[in-house]
Amino acid sequence: MAYVAATLILKEIPVLPKDSPYYDGRVFIVVEFTGNAGEPPRSLRYTVGAGDTLLSIRQWAIGVADNLNKTKSIADALTIGQSINVTPIAQPAQTAEDIWKAKVQRYLRLSSVGWAGAIATDMAALKSNIESTYQPGYL
Repeated sequence: MAYVAATLILKEIPVLPKDSPYYDGRVFIVVEFTGNAGEPPRSLRYTVGAGDTLLSIRQWAIGVADNLNKTKSIADALTIGQSINVTPIAQPAQTAEDIWKAKVQRYLRLSSVGWAGAIATDMAALKSNIESTYQPGYL
């Protein structure tokens, strides 16, 4: 039920001669990924450069197999004729913690200004509200 094998099926030798000013030594390989439950084989080309090692090529192959498996998982969940809901996704309701943290951020932003009068009174009320609605675990 997954892509589990990667096999080198082609190694292309650089076309340019080594004495060419455009020769960079890169070699192109083709790796075929096969699964264990009838997944169609997938062939991918990889450019082997001077900085590559057997480990880096292995890591690339592991990443490709993982990506193929994730793609296969979502593709398997889709069926012809399936309806896809296109209504906008509603934002989740804010939690009490989200609301409290937003108040703290607003208070911190405004308190650095040094308000006076009615605004200072509102700031004091906001601070009092923040202190009274705090719940353990918010920080």
